[in-house]
This record gives sequence, C-alpha cells and structure tokens, in this order.
Amino acid sequence: MGAIAKHRTATDDGRWDGPANEARLRSGENQSYYHRAYAWEDPDGDSAVKSTYRFIHHFVGADGNPGAASTRACSSAIAVLNGGRGGTTIPDADRRGVWNHLAAHLRDVELEPSELKYGVAEIEHRVLADARLEVRALPGDGTGEFGQLSGYAAVFDQLSVELWGFHEQISPGAFAASLGGDVRALWNHDSNYVLGRTVNDTLRLSEDRYGLRVEIDPPDTGWARDALVSIRRGDVNQMSFGFEVPEGGDEWVTRDGMLIRTLRRVDLRDVSPVAYPAYPQTNVSVRAMVADLRAQAAATNSDGRVRARLWSMRRKLALQERQERSG
Repeated sequence: MGAIAKHRTATDDGRWDGPANEARLRSGENQSYYHRAYAWEDPDGDSAVKSTYRFIHHFVGADGNPGAASTRACSSAIAVLNGGRGGTTIPDADRRGVWNHLAAHLRDVELEPSELKYGVAEIEHRVLADARLEVRALPGDGTGEFGQLSGYAAVFDQLSVELWGFHEQISPGAFAASLGGDVRALWNHDSNYVLGRTVNDTLRLSEDRYGLRVEIDPPDTGWARDALVSIRRGDVNQMSFGFEVPEGGDEWVTRDGMLIRTLRRVDLRDVSPVAYPAYPQTNVSVRAMVADLRAQAAATNSDGRVRARLWSMRRKLALQERQERSG
C-alpha cells in the first residue's frame, strides 16, 4: 500500500498522546479501519495487524473507533518525515504521499504545513530533444565566440515518449506562474555553472503558442564561451528543464490504452542545455509520484485501467529498488 490516500475528517488541536491512542485501536480489524487512523501502510505487512501501519494521527475513542485528526500529530509527523526524532525508515517513494495526507488535515483548518524537505531529489527533469538552440551574435561581438543563447526548453500539447508506464504532455500556461519568479539557467543542470538568472534579466522566459521560450545572456567566462562553441557545433542540441508539480498541478487519464499525465501547472526551477538527458524513471520524485497516485486511485472510483497501470508501475519500481540495493 505505502502512503494512504488523504481524506476529509474533523480535526482537533487538543493534547495528543500517540501511544495511548494507538493502544485503544482494536486488533484484527480490516484495512479500511486502520486507514482511518494512520497515514502509511507497509505493503509487505499483514493488513489486519496494527504494527503494519505508521504515522497514527487520529484520536481513538474508548470504543476503539478512530475520530478526528490531531493537528498536533500531523505537524509532529511531518517533522519526523523531515528528519526530526531520528527520522523515518519508510521508502523515499512514499514520503510525498504521507506528507500530502497529513498536510491535507492541516489545510482543512487553514494551517500551513511545513514543506517536505526532499532536496533536489524532488525535482523532476524533462528533456526536449529538438531544442532549436541557436547562438546569436551580440552587438559589438567580433570574436565569434560570444553571443546570446535562445531556444525552447519545453513544447506544449505534444505527447512524450513513454517515461515509466505513462506518457506526458504540457498544457499552455503551465509555466505562467513561474515567469515572474527566480529561475536559473544552468549548464548541464550544474549549479556551479550559472548561465543566467531571471532576477538579473540575464535569463528571460516567455510562453508562446509553441512552448516555453528561453533567452540567455551568458557570462563572459571561458567555460561559458566553450559551452556556446559546443552548441554552435551541434555537440549539445538538447534543452532540459527542472520542475516541481504543486498539488493539483497535473491530471491523469487513459486514452487509447495509454496512461497520460497532463502538466497544467508547474513550479519551474531551472532550464539547461544538456549533453545527456536525465532519464525521469530513475528519479526518486517519480517513485513518490507513482506511490501517491496509486494510493489515491485505490481509495477512489478511478478508472480501473488507471489503477491497474499504477499497480504495475509500483511493482516495477519496487523491483528496480531491490536490484539497486543488491548492487
């Protein structure tokens, strides 16, 4: 199971005693009973045993019935996800789903949850193979080594190749909220080599009918000149962008037997000319995304084909994780 799908319940900000509430839970109940109290289930455990579950955050009455969610328990559990009290040993792929569950209770009473501290692993990357990169000479540039870099980092309404059991497309307007933010242009996604930055107007971003257009004024440095030479020669001809998807920023449907993810709103982090694409199926963020989606699909009336594909993706990811651990 992993992360348990978020749900709407009453909340309570009273004194919280986790062990006492857990002790009042009845033993030998079914899965749906325990899902009313916890935020995570061990997929390899016995669903009728309390020890299979973690992150209890609901008050439990004397009759053993789970009730309101504790806002204090939710905040404490998020702190544990972020490393507090020794952290947690649940898989990284399940952290985002557990956070979504706990954060939903806090937001129900207009409390802002602490952000999940995933670091760079949470950022997804996508590569545009036909980047249409070009280097334009700047006024007064007589060396032939310097210039302005322009092209597209993303295109709209075009299905990607299969990523990990699903295809992806980007809706026009997906980057609109990021255009006025602080975004960097990097070389090969390396933060040590900054080509430009929006707040300095050395990186300019805009959306048109085709996609996300990028204009970069690189620094007058040796490594930047070398980078432009590689682009002119065609040695580097791909653009990539790093992004995070806020809650509700994507939609999933099945079409002609394909599972399709549509990005409708993303938080853009960086754009980057790249020599090698970053394959998304190796990203921890994709594992977290699949785990959360599978949990939500299992708890709703989602299309049966969507549920089946998500279960299949989960099994493949688990197999890959075991192979990686075994070296």
